[in-house]
Amino acid sequence: MSEPARVPPPWRLRGSGYVFLFTFEPWFLRNGGFLPPELTGEHFEGQLGALMLVDYRKSPVGPYRELLFAAGRNLRWRHHLFSITRIYVSTEASAASGRENWAIPKQTAEFEVVKGEEGAERVIVQRDRLAEVDLTVAPGRGLPIPALGFLAPPSWRTIVQFREGQTLETRLSGRGVLRPAKLLDFRTLPKAFPDVNQGKLAAGFFIKDFRLRFPGARVTPGTPAPK
Repeated sequence: MSEPARVPPPWRLRGSGYVFLFTFEPWFLRNGGFLPPELTGEHFEGQLGALMLVDYRKSPVGPYRELLFAAGRNLRWRHHLFSITRIYVSTEASAASGRENWAIPKQTAEFEVVKGEEGAERVIVQRDRLAEVDLTVAPGRGLPIPALGFLAPPSWRTIVQFREGQTLETRLSGRGVLRPAKLLDFRTLPKAFPDVNQGKLAAGFFIKDFRLRFPGARVTPGTPAPK
């Protein structure tokens, strides 16, 4: 079967999803095999990580689900850059375009969703009939807050990926409605996905009815230097 044709950027997406931010001991990301070679240099301070579970209802390649882990690079002081180092999506159309457009290392997987009480969802991510990740999430209590992506510092909404000696930087923008969220359970096979139980949960958010814009990547040779 041939690979789906690439759908070029910009992409405009709509959906809902969960974002959980963690801090880790420095050894976790360095030794877990969850970083590309470009992020293992002397300037990488791998203490940040983001777990995201997203249900895209609309996208240029149709609806799809996504589970990703992004490693945060502390480039001194308040400069943070995130690189997506593990990511599963439910359609090959999303995977093919993500790899080509932004060098995001998307892999396809099956997503089984089990609805629970009070909005909870258990999501089982399977590849080759093997459950690689099993997690349960739920919205928390709290007043919903309108969130505008442009209010976040640019470095916090920029993803940096690498391909064949090049750096691809993509700055996202969007808006949605933010409220607290809970990560009720998380399990993964060794080496399949970062075990976030090894970190400390710093914050969790449920973003409802967001709109997200994914522009084309800015491509430069080499790896960006610390600021």
